[in-house]
Amino acid sequence: MLLLILLLLVIPVVCSAQGDAKLIFAGEVNAGNNYNVRHQSSIDTEHLFANVRDELNSGTATFATLGTVLIDVAGTPNHANQVGTHKLIRVGENYALTLQQAAFTTMNLANSHVADFGIEGLQTTSWAMRDNHIEYAGIKAIKEYTTFERDGIKFGFVAFGTSVHAPSMSDSTMIKKVVAGLKDQCDIVVVAFSLNETASTASLGNIYAAGKHLYMDHSTAFAHTCVDAGADVVYGNGHNLPQPLELYKDRLIVYGLGNFCTPYGTNYQGDMGVAPMVEAELFIDGTFISGKILSYRQKDSNGPQHDPTNEAVKIIKSQTLHLFPKTQLTIDDNGIITSTSAAALAFVKSLLKEAARHRGKPYRSGAMGPGAFDCSGFTSYVFAKMGIKLKRSSAEQYTMGTPVDRRNLRPGDLVFFSRASVRGVGHVGIVYSVDKKNNTFSFIHASSSRGVTIDNFSKSGYYVRRYIGARRVK
Repeated sequence: MLLLILLLLVIPVVCSAQGDAKLIFAGEVNAGNNYNVRHQSSIDTEHLFANVRDELNSGTATFATLGTVLIDVAGTPNHANQVGTHKLIRVGENYALTLQQAAFTTMNLANSHVADFGIEGLQTTSWAMRDNHIEYAGIKAIKEYTTFERDGIKFGFVAFGTSVHAPSMSDSTMIKKVVAGLKDQCDIVVVAFSLNETASTASLGNIYAAGKHLYMDHSTAFAHTCVDAGADVVYGNGHNLPQPLELYKDRLIVYGLGNFCTPYGTNYQGDMGVAPMVEAELFIDGTFISGKILSYRQKDSNGPQHDPTNEAVKIIKSQTLHLFPKTQLTIDDNGIITSTSAAALAFVKSLLKEAARHRGKPYRSGAMGPGAFDCSGFTSYVFAKMGIKLKRSSAEQYTMGTPVDRRNLRPGDLVFFSRASVRGVGHVGIVYSVDKKNNTFSFIHASSSRGVTIDNFSKSGYYVRRYIGARRVK
């Protein structure tokens, strides 16, 4: 594991991205049953996703949790996994083709059932994913994380769990290193977790048996650790019922979507039959823009079907408001999810449009526009047009808002530089665009020699040498 972390941190991967991303998340998919009941490779799985294939295919990438081992041979049952009501589950390796044809691009394999036939089953499941071009993660020593590209966007994906075969949800040091390493390489990092009902370790205890609140307590701590380290979306699996959504540092957390397609040996009564799907629109830097909860139900063995009563929306909305009463997310009765991020996008577009309107105007010390500007006069004028009052000098503006690491700059952020004639902060501009592929940005500012202009940071040795930091005031 240490070698994997070191390689992840030191090997550079070039990422490129244009536009926004739409991600699709579903809960557990599993066409298996108690393997003693019948041989699972004979199950007809082709029809299971017929009613949701278009929706699954509508995203840049589509994620779910695999809840079964994929194995054709007889295999050796892992009876250590038979704890309480937890039965061994298996299905034939051709089920991976069904998932690929249904448009699933990425699978979380940290679920405990993936280890139901030991290392042999882990290998055959991994090979089935690989052979059907499904990205996957969540198996120690085989595939703990992965990176892949869709529509010009570089994704990092890692899955953690409480099963012995999965990277541990309790190792915060390892979690931070892996997630931060992926964020250094990629545009969007997605973290999955499976907090399984059979988990019983010295550090966690029997989490599922201890009840739902402990599940949420542990899941929340884990998810926040991931986002703090650089994750852009965290989604979970562990309870059979849908769990709340949270917006944390403008990042979406989906605490659980229950069962999505589990047609054999599952209770479909009441809320147990609810099978939601979540769509999420993200900025390229991972900031959540908007989304939607799609409501489906499972009936008999026919796979998920549209639910006109929107029961999944009602459950997730109720739990979100109950557990996160101060949430910045709004979920309407049709499942539309909005946040302050949508307003932030409109604000940035208007801000940059106003800034660009003054290109070419001259620099004059002490000038605050509209005919001429000095550097802080320019930023003050532009932000004032958006209803935000900045302090007068660049040094004072450097005390406003929150600091932003250069790797996480967004258009609209203020960037600060020193000047030879001024001690400390002596110049300020506004980030105009971010180029993650080349790890640079452009900024618009009032230059003393050229007036209001746009410069590329990495192409100007003057500004590279004098860069001090960045602040986000909106």
